[in-house]
Amino acid sequence: MRQILDCNVHLWDQRDDPVFWLSDRTLVRDMLGDYSSLPDVYTLADYRRETSDHPVRGGVWSDAGAADPLHAAAWAQRQAEGQDFELWLVTLADPASAGWPAFVRSFAELERAAGVRIRLVAALGGTAAADDEQVTRHLGLLAGHGLTLTVEAGGEQLDQVLRIARALPQVSIVLDHFGWPGDLSAVGQREHAARLKAVASAPNTATRIDALGTVFGDWTVDRVRPWLLAALDAFGPQRCMLGSDLPIERLRSGFGTLYDCYTEVFADLAPHELDDLWHGTATRWYIGEN
Repeated sequence: MRQILDCNVHLWDQRDDPVFWLSDRTLVRDMLGDYSSLPDVYTLADYRRETSDHPVRGGVWSDAGAADPLHAAAWAQRQAEGQDFELWLVTLADPASAGWPAFVRSFAELERAAGVRIRLVAALGGTAAADDEQVTRHLGLLAGHGLTLTVEAGGEQLDQVLRIARALPQVSIVLDHFGWPGDLSAVGQREHAARLKAVASAPNTATRIDALGTVFGDWTVDRVRPWLLAALDAFGPQRCMLGSDLPIERLRSGFGTLYDCYTEVFADLAPHELDDLWHGTATRWYIGEN
């Protein structure tokens, strides 16, 4: 079995550092459906038990929206101390904030700091416009700290992602959730594929393929196949990486079902291309190793 570096894992503890949309289990119901079953505490030990039947060598922790993102990142880092598991950190912050430079400096001091994620999606408290001068200037600071920028944007916002990528060629940018398509019709699929190719025209961009349950709801392999292949066609295996979005993906499937889907959809790829999807791309873009 191929080694896995899960490019999107969420760990949290509502008792100590609450995530805003978990504190109110109705806040993003339009997006996730009924998510009352999600745990209040989900640790690395919980994740490892859930994935124990698979060769998961590590993961990229993504802050889901903790009240204190620096505290949450340090807590996540401690989860992997003394364990044979690579855990890298992607925090969440607003580049329109005046405190962004100091925040990025503090986060970069963490040993496992890998990147910062920003949200353009309005339903999740999206940040200021991508063409704002201060936002662009703030995002440019990431390169000096060796941090990757992950952008959570809806399909209709991919033009903003492309503008960021072109304005900041020195910053490595990962598009979250393969651009989070909203129109899931056949026409929407073709339009989304074109938007992905536009973003991928910037060589400093890659994408995370994950969050299938959030994007599609009760998905099937046949339903998601054209969307995943379109992302692969746009970016190529060297700029695509696979993730679980656990524990959120529990609402629609599970780790085994998800990775069985990936195995089926990408079955025609060469072994070295599969290595990129399963672990190589995430390693290069988030950790900086070849």
